[in-house]
Amino acid sequence: MERIEALYNDTGGKCYVSFSGGKDSTVILALIKKCEEIYTLPPNAIPAVFCNTGIELGATVEFVQWVKDNYYSNVQIIRPDPKRPFDWIVKNKGKPIKSKLKSENIGKMQRNDNPFYLQQLLGDDTGRYKSTKIANKDMHILHPDFDIKVSNKCCDILKKDSFKKYDKINGILGKLLGERAAEGGTRKTNLESRIAKGGKACTRYKNGLITKMPLIDWTDKDIEDFICEHNVPLSKAYTERGYERTGCFLCPYSLQLQDNLVKLHKYEPLRYKAAMHWLKDVYIAQGVSLPFDAEYEAEKIKKWNDVYYRMRYEMMKKYRPDKAEKFNDIQTDMFDFI
Repeated sequence: MERIEALYNDTGGKCYVSFSGGKDSTVILALIKKCEEIYTLPPNAIPAVFCNTGIELGATVEFVQWVKDNYYSNVQIIRPDPKRPFDWIVKNKGKPIKSKLKSENIGKMQRNDNPFYLQQLLGDDTGRYKSTKIANKDMHILHPDFDIKVSNKCCDILKKDSFKKYDKINGILGKLLGERAAEGGTRKTNLESRIAKGGKACTRYKNGLITKMPLIDWTDKDIEDFICEHNVPLSKAYTERGYERTGCFLCPYSLQLQDNLVKLHKYEPLRYKAAMHWLKDVYIAQGVSLPFDAEYEAEKIKKWNDVYYRMRYEMMKKYRPDKAEKFNDIQTDMFDFI
């Protein structure tokens, strides 16, 4: 709570919490409410800003409105540029695949001859590129004939640009994020980088903006214990549907992608249809198994048998020849090597 109070005071109240409708940012709202009780923070002084990207779970959108009506009245809803929706992004910029960092480097590799991007995707023995290294099972993605245009720009255009516009209009000097190092990935990498440069674990300074991450050192257990102890409300995506994380309903970066798509098909079938319209080829390329969707499975099997097994083997022979023979049989089940 001291971190929240400090940001409010340091910015003269020109701050907000980036509210996603997920567990972590809802916990921050609960902490803000406790600050109002214990410290000098005025009621509802810090806006909770939710960006409705157009690709949020219906359950998330409903929960955000419920929070505004029943729990924390200072919820503000913003939207991205209507001229650049997700449909425009995938057609004009490219599609996300595997992870944000991998998508960035795959996209740059596709657009440039610079071997540096390929180097990051292939990795090396030092482990320097562990966050961008492509697994053996995904080596077909590096093939020059891979036919999906890749980009990591969806998050930048739909979310980051939207918040930057909000910051500028409102003279924002600071924000609260629900980032936690325990989630791993770029969040853990960024934390390590800040500390290595002599910075604080919970604070980031960039372009005149202070970003506080009050939960940066909280574990999953810390979050769950706080929710139970303080009766923090949660979206039905968690309480009824069993989601581990919420976010863009079609995001292929999720570690729970297969399970998320199963749930999406069951609870929000129109959004499942939209996900298949935009990213079915990405799910197929990632080898996602959806046994309940016969049409999808047939397309996946055909694509792998006709194209991806061969492409993967060719890339393995070229870049990782010592392991290539494991991938020589196109009938080998793709999940044997996950």
